[in-house]
Amino acid sequence: MPEALDDALLVTAYTAGDRGALAGIYDRYSAGLYDTAAAMLRDRHEAADAMQDVFLIAAERMGQLREPERLKPWLYAILRNEVYRRSKKRGRMLPTDFSAMGAPELAAPIAPDAEGEALSAAELGELIRSAACGLDERDQLMLELSVRQGLQGSDLAAALGISAEQTYTLVHRMRDRVERSLGALVVARAGRKDCQDLADVLQGWDGEFTVLIRKRVARHLENCEICERTRKKAAPIALLGAAPAFAAPIALRDQILSKAGRPGAAPAHAYTFDADGGFPRLLSNMRRSVVVAAVAAALLVGIGGGAIVAANVGDSDPFSSRVTIVGSISISPESTVDTTAASSPSSSSSSTSSTTSTPPTTTTPATVPATTPPAPGALSLSLDTLNLGALSTSGSFTVTNSGGMPIEWSTNGSTFPFTVINSSGTLQPGASQLVTVTLNRSLLPEGGIQAAALMAGPDGAVKKVTLRASTERPPELTLKNGPSGELLTCQWSRPNIYVEYVDESAVINPASVEWTGAMSGASDLADRAGIAVYGEMGIPSPAPGAYSYEVHVSDIRGNVGTVQGFFTVRSC
Repeated sequence: MPEALDDALLVTAYTAGDRGALAGIYDRYSAGLYDTAAAMLRDRHEAADAMQDVFLIAAERMGQLREPERLKPWLYAILRNEVYRRSKKRGRMLPTDFSAMGAPELAAPIAPDAEGEALSAAELGELIRSAACGLDERDQLMLELSVRQGLQGSDLAAALGISAEQTYTLVHRMRDRVERSLGALVVARAGRKDCQDLADVLQGWDGEFTVLIRKRVARHLENCEICERTRKKAAPIALLGAAPAFAAPIALRDQILSKAGRPGAAPAHAYTFDADGGFPRLLSNMRRSVVVAAVAAALLVGIGGGAIVAANVGDSDPFSSRVTIVGSISISPESTVDTTAASSPSSSSSSTSSTTSTPPTTTTPATVPATTPPAPGALSLSLDTLNLGALSTSGSFTVTNSGGMPIEWSTNGSTFPFTVINSSGTLQPGASQLVTVTLNRSLLPEGGIQAAALMAGPDGAVKKVTLRASTERPPELTLKNGPSGELLTCQWSRPNIYVEYVDESAVINPASVEWTGAMSGASDLADRAGIAVYGEMGIPSPAPGAYSYEVHVSDIRGNVGTVQGFFTVRSC
């Protein structure tokens, strides 16, 4: 929320005439905007041009943003159009599979025979990000904005130019595709050392992740517990966030700020800022494809009879889909699709149909339900640190499914010396499960203890609970010598006290003595080879009566050991 408040202040200041506020906006969001543009356009110079146009257009149109606290998704919505405009202009062809390994200009290649353990999270993330270039533009942008830039819900929908309801479905499908396809890539790169069978499958692999290699690895994954663990540990979605960011040229800041706000500085753009909240509308030549994609998503979710096949039909339009309908369905009027040429993959655009002996099929109208798809399942924890302290032997926390679909979760990795009970399960939407953590200190040395319980949920997302405790033991004291029994006043002599101690930690010297009764004047104990030695009493002869004393020895962790002595003094 503080970031949103700061954004609102920056927008308000700029629209009130403070030109310096744009510098604050640039410093806050230029890194993410450039990183996204470079990943999408795969050209540093074109990414710099796109980001410059974003800020020049924003400087001209910022007064139309009706919710200043939503500055971030508004800027990314402008970037969306600028990226699509450039992609359309140059007619870029995008691969529709994950066989392409990205652009060498932006990502350094990784040797296919590198040892899995030698690949850092950043290197694997870089690999994943390069491979994600094989997605269509919409899915790639959705991945960049949701994972790298943290946009969610209505903000992500506004940045993409689609409805929030469509976002839930499209994000789930995109993440599922990325996890399945790129999960196989991660296992191929990082799992061969742990699994000889996988190494045999990939023998002679030259590093090109073709469809054939992906299918072989995917088939192997279905029956290999070792590689499945590798896939869960190195989740592609999480690794994508670890990829190094593309850095904008230093000189770009001054160049943009010097031009911003000047008449005619903003480039001509074929879109208006009259969408909800003053957001930019999608480019006019892309609106139809958004409708088609939305219809395809609705059909995939809500159809009850027949079958549907959806396929990409053009890389120049990142939202385009061809929908082939087989069987008997009809579509509600608000989402109409032309199905005249959908009878077979080889149908031409001509309306002429061939005559066959097959009787005509009678279609029965069916309505696609206009229901909002449930949000994907999401794992949430009741706390992020569980501290058992020095005394407790058990504690607990809850895991909850805060999404709208069932999830499976499990605890990964070692939690020694803690033991986790109820360490996995399946959760229905809104359901919770209690997880208990126990600790046996009997064989543990004195000192602090820490471990981590890693909870893996849907899409490989990992939540962590830090487990903490300590083992504390006071010094063990033995009274070796000191006043005891019955003593006579006429025979009194200044006593010494000898206490032997044993402790795992170092002790703090000097130790101390506390007397009870009328006696006073005790001095501290001094250490002598593991024996605390009490100096002479300061009183020549005590009054008759009963006396006791306690010796205290503290270790450096603050644990205190105590031993007592008793004696009486009688008159002669």
